[in-house]
Amino acid sequence: MIRDPDRKPVAAMLATLRLAARLALRDLRGGIGGMRIVLACLALGVAAIGAVGGLQGMIHDGIAGQQRSLLGGDLSIESSDPFPAELATFVTAHGARVSEILRMRSMLYAPGGRMLVELQAVDAAYPLVGTVTITPPGPLDRALAAPGTVPAALLADPLVIARLGLAPGAAVRVGSAQFRMAGTLAHTPDSATTVVLAPAVMIARPALDAAGLLQPGALVNRALRIALDGPDQGRAARAQALAGAIAARFPDQGWRIRGTADAAPALTRTIDQIARFLRLIGLTALLLGGLGVSAGVTSWLEGRGGTIAILRCLGAPSTLVSLTFGLQIAVLCILGIGGGMVLALLLPPLAVHALSGLLPLTATLAPPVRPALLAGLFGVLVALLSVILPLTRASAIPPAALFHDQGRQRPLGRSGRLRAGLAMAACAILLGGLAGLLGGDRLFVAGFLAIALAAGGVLALAGGALRRVMAALLPRMGTDRGVLRLGLALFARPGAPTARLVVALGAGLTGMATITLVEGAIMAQLRDQMPRNAPAFYFVDIQPADLDRFDTLARSQPSVRAIQQVPSMRTRIVAVNGVPAERVAATPQTQWALRGDHGLTLSAMPPPGTQLAEGTWWPADYDGPPLLSLDAGLAQGWGVRIGSVIRLNVLGRSIDVRVANLRRVAWRSLQLNFAFVVSPGLLSHAPHTFVATLATDGRADRDAAVLAAITDALPGVTGIRVADVLAELGTLVGRLAAALTAASSIILMSGGLVLAATLAAGWRQRVTTAATLRALGADSGQIRTIWLVEFTLLGFTAGLAATILGTLIAWLVTRTVLQMPWTADWTALIGTMAGTLLVTTLCGMVVWRRTLRQAVRSTRGRST
Repeated sequence: MIRDPDRKPVAAMLATLRLAARLALRDLRGGIGGMRIVLACLALGVAAIGAVGGLQGMIHDGIAGQQRSLLGGDLSIESSDPFPAELATFVTAHGARVSEILRMRSMLYAPGGRMLVELQAVDAAYPLVGTVTITPPGPLDRALAAPGTVPAALLADPLVIARLGLAPGAAVRVGSAQFRMAGTLAHTPDSATTVVLAPAVMIARPALDAAGLLQPGALVNRALRIALDGPDQGRAARAQALAGAIAARFPDQGWRIRGTADAAPALTRTIDQIARFLRLIGLTALLLGGLGVSAGVTSWLEGRGGTIAILRCLGAPSTLVSLTFGLQIAVLCILGIGGGMVLALLLPPLAVHALSGLLPLTATLAPPVRPALLAGLFGVLVALLSVILPLTRASAIPPAALFHDQGRQRPLGRSGRLRAGLAMAACAILLGGLAGLLGGDRLFVAGFLAIALAAGGVLALAGGALRRVMAALLPRMGTDRGVLRLGLALFARPGAPTARLVVALGAGLTGMATITLVEGAIMAQLRDQMPRNAPAFYFVDIQPADLDRFDTLARSQPSVRAIQQVPSMRTRIVAVNGVPAERVAATPQTQWALRGDHGLTLSAMPPPGTQLAEGTWWPADYDGPPLLSLDAGLAQGWGVRIGSVIRLNVLGRSIDVRVANLRRVAWRSLQLNFAFVVSPGLLSHAPHTFVATLATDGRADRDAAVLAAITDALPGVTGIRVADVLAELGTLVGRLAAALTAASSIILMSGGLVLAATLAAGWRQRVTTAATLRALGADSGQIRTIWLVEFTLLGFTAGLAATILGTLIAWLVTRTVLQMPWTADWTALIGTMAGTLLVTTLCGMVVWRRTLRQAVRSTRGRST
């Protein structure tokens, strides 16, 4: 009989595995004890990562499934200038249907007041794709009434109806035309394609002409929606071919042509940015959970010191010991990771249901399996990274040491350190590679991991420094300070978990300090947006013929202190130094200016408050080729210098302008600032409007009178009160801050679990210390003072380190990620320190009570 030479090693390995499994299962019958913290740490981190990824995926799948409806067709051509009449003819000749939508800001006048609204004028073909939801239900064309109906009908957002107290059939005015309130505009299929700053109001396209708002130079956004008939197969290719044909037939128009792949770019970017932030919070929670896993496993193995000693005395090799307890830990970690994955599957559908009224689309309800699996894989790697060192230490301790001092950790030998280090390095590399699958900027994720690793190292160094300082200080202290000396000695005793406690407490507090400081910087930025010289009103769409009347009306108001007026027209960036705008290698912070339309003004002299960063202003009587004064921040982001040529599209005509100077624009002043200022000459006679600002005494009743006087006399002029806009923005930012604080509380929960696990890891040694102090005659008050000294100093050290680290990280995030001025909220810093001391003191009291009880029982048991 021929024997397989590999049979014996394989059989031996299987036998060892079976024996380890039996031993592991028998030992687990006694309960899982402190491993509950390990389960909670893993479940919390895995659930956070998986739930965020699942919610993002469900929303993206919803966008992908509703691209035509979100766009309003297969193609959308957008411009601030009127489309040529032959464009619609050209498109329909290619077998497509068209619909034109006009959007502009205007004032809605009602008996109960007036309100800034986003006016949408649609034709009879709207919507080409999707359905408009209105109340009372019915066809849209019937709700808006037929052309010629007097007064014309109007549909309004529920916010407009509620704020102005409008009832069905109520009479309102837009511009110079009267309208009747026909119902509520609940939902439009293309509501996610644009970002609006006011509630929507919809009217029929002919009614807009009657309102007299389409004046030369008025700020109007036009969109021509195109829908292709026929089967869905090959629709995207046909739409792309049609877009190419339109670009070839109408070159250099400055239009923006979007397809279904770019149906909702603003919504997609916003969701991705929020998801990236929340995913990093989840990753932080999971990394913190890794510290809790390590501490929990250490405590678990210390509690089984006797079992390990017996196995080693009976001749069990270190491999069997590692395998036995490794299987136990693996089973328990899998339970925690599995629980987190279940939550990752259940939470996203619940979140979609909760956000159904806020999202302008229907998210898919398909189970987010892939994000849950990815989060589970993260949990496996973090758990593996966390248990390598405790398992290696447990299997390397000789039996005699276990019987002699079961609660004490001993340093590993050189070979043990090498094996553990290599294994942990491999897990860290895999974890870093897997982090790239989270989506977004891989460099950003890598930077986050590097910062997290560096922060952990700094906290560990702070803990080690505290221990060394106490070790050096103790010999110099007299014996008359016995209680204080014993409290400080707890940091320097053999096996003291000082570094682990500082890392456990400081890691969570660093995350909370960072979030608090970033939030404080955002709120401070918002509060500073209203400087003392900020205007009270912006008035837009002032026709040149009405400028004198506007000036007379404004100066007749007793509350008006100053007036500033400048010409305004719309422009779009076509190319920068010959490179098309969509291909310019711009920084992320300046890409916004290469998309969409922007304001442009003409000026012979430098506007008030101009600060030139480079170059000189053109002469007041300059009448040569057009020159451009550009925002210095945009120039830096685009790589533009003095002499660079930028092609602008103004009123459908492409014009090359040469950069003459760069300006530092004080956007926070809220004055009339333009990124683009062009020399007079070529554009002086182009159709334009004026924009004006008014500074008043700030009284709300007088501001209301100013707004009423000007907009009643000039119905085509739109007035915007700056204080109202900032109040709405403040409410929005406050809600966002509350949401971010709630999300970041996950970090605090993880930090609390890590602290609990770390305290549990040194529980037996603390009981032994308390019993020894009791045996030497220490009373309860003295032991309590000893613990308070330890935990107060520990909290101070961790709080100080967390404050410094949180400040540095918050500064880095504020300056490099958010591109905002840095403002430190010292109140938040003091609150962080005070909260740290309070938490650690409470922890010290809890530890004192429990250890004292256990020590008393231990002392009584020994005496009997």
